[in-house]
Formats: sequence, C-alpha cells, structure tokens
Amino acid sequence: MTYTRPDIELWLTGYLRGKFPHCTVTNKEPPDLGRLLPLTKPLIVVRDDSGPRLDFMLFQNAVGVSVLAGTKANDKPANDLAREVAAVLFDDGITGIEQSPVTRVEWDGCNGPYAVDESSDVARRYMTVEYITAAVGY
Repeated sequence: MTYTRPDIELWLTGYLRGKFPHCTVTNKEPPDLGRLLPLTKPLIVVRDDSGPRLDFMLFQNAVGVSVLAGTKANDKPANDLAREVAAVLFDDGITGIEQSPVTRVEWDGCNGPYAVDESSDVARRYMTVEYITAAVGY
C-alpha cells in the first residue's frame, strides 16, 4: 500500500463552503479580481503551503487563507468574516469532523487574521493555520 499526503486544500474548501454558504470559497484567486469589484459575495481563498512528512502516516500542513470583502474604506466586513473563518479553522474540533484528514491543530502555527496591502479597492485579511494530517492509503 502507498500512503500520500491528503489534499487538505480540497477538503478545507469544501468544509468552508459548508460553513460560509454566503461566500465564494476557492483555492485560486481570480486573475481578474480588479474587474470583479465590488465583490457581490465575500471571497475566501485557501492555499496549501505543504510541509514535511513527519513519519509513515503523518504530515505537517501549513495553510494560508485570504479573506476579501468590503472596501479599503469599509473594512469591517473583511475583519468580521476573517475572525469567523479563523475561529473555524483554528478550532481543535476540526479533528472530529467526518472525513477530516486533520489529526491535530498546531496552535503555534495559527496566526492572524491581519491586514495585507491590496492594490485593488477591497479589504484583504490573511491568516495561516498549521495542521498535522493523516496519510491517505492507496
């Protein structure tokens, strides 16, 4: 049997879609973001930054998440949503969700959300989360 790293990006985008149905959740930021402004729905972008294999069955996964909403002058929607997203992603309960590949949340890898400069007129908040995930067998 071969064991591989789970697709944490795919799993998290599906999980966040269920938690935030009023948002667009994706793993790719639209290349034409500026033309889509103002956003009709907040945007959550999940990016897997990978990490080392810890042993035969466990992997470390660093994940970056951007939340885009509101405008630079009205950043409250982005701030509020980003705090909610962080609360969901940083919660140890994520390990007990059906089909979750997450076995542990690494608290010292949970950072943000914090403001990020954005050239377009949208408020961007960014956070990182680190998980230990279980291998998938094939």
